[in-house]
Amino acid sequence: MAEELEGSGVTVNSIHPATYMPTTMSRRSGMEVVDTLEKGVAATRRLVDAPELAEITGRYFDGEEARASEEAYDPDYRRRLRELTRKMVADV
Repeated sequence: MAEELEGSGVTVNSIHPATYMPTTMSRRSGMEVVDTLEKGVAATRRLVDAPELAEITGRYFDGEEARASEEAYDPDYRRRLRELTRKMVADV
């Protein structure tokens, strides 16, 4: 998506804000809480608000900028993910 929106002034990044925060999903699945909700919110806010990240796009963050799984860099995988996502959104 970052490539599609290049030059539009919109940035697109992915984030893994924290691990097993005390969310409804984590509690219902029986997962043990690892990180606080505040840690996840702070990581997300930083990606949205930090001036030094204002023009960063097409990146993955796990606390700091990190390398995503290999599929994230595979053009065919990304194309299929876009197609499936568009289909799911259209079906809603």
